[in-house]
Amino acid sequence: MKWIDAVEKARGEGFDEIASEDDLPAAARADSLYWSRAFFSPGVSPYEPSQRVRRAVHRATASTPDLVRHEYEASGLRLTVTEGRSFTLIVIARESLDILALPEAERPNAVARAAVALFHADCVDGRCFGVPESLSEGIFFSTNPGADPRLLGAWKERIDGGIRGGELFFLLYKRLSWMTGWLNGSEWLGAGQSVMPSRPSRRRGRR
Repeated sequence: MKWIDAVEKARGEGFDEIASEDDLPAAARADSLYWSRAFFSPGVSPYEPSQRVRRAVHRATASTPDLVRHEYEASGLRLTVTEGRSFTLIVIARESLDILALPEAERPNAVARAAVALFHADCVDGRCFGVPESLSEGIFFSTNPGADPRLLGAWKERIDGGIRGGELFFLLYKRLSWMTGWLNGSEWLGAGQSVMPSRPSRRRGRR
């Protein structure tokens, strides 16, 4: 829950909206684009030309990492995608998919359908999105709970998810075979590199 808690704390500290993806530092933008293409199914990435995306950044503080947030709609789902240097958190707005309003027996299939709609076909193989039969507020599930996220050889080896504040979320780790541990999340947006805010967004926005 480390990254989820960090995103929650950053919401309280505030995000600054940016006009477009071009306002991100080049290295962070390239990294974000790479992982969006790796994670998401065609047409779902926040970098799809057809997407209308609201973007914002959060600069690292003593207790939070650099973050980039994308808010948009895809596959009929309202999404808030918040990413750091080592992870991507996807939250589905309750208004577009209210898991807890469904009969309990229908909830696992609804989660699986959302995952299939959102994520790259490489991962939708039956193993990736096995979910508990009982889903309730506060539940946290994982495709591979015994695997240490810091030691994964590929992002597909572990995907986490759960329900928090009534909203379904998925947590994906930006992992390649050569990585060990976490990259420094406070250096992703590059101290001294320009991030051009369009206007402050200090409201307590979505996750």
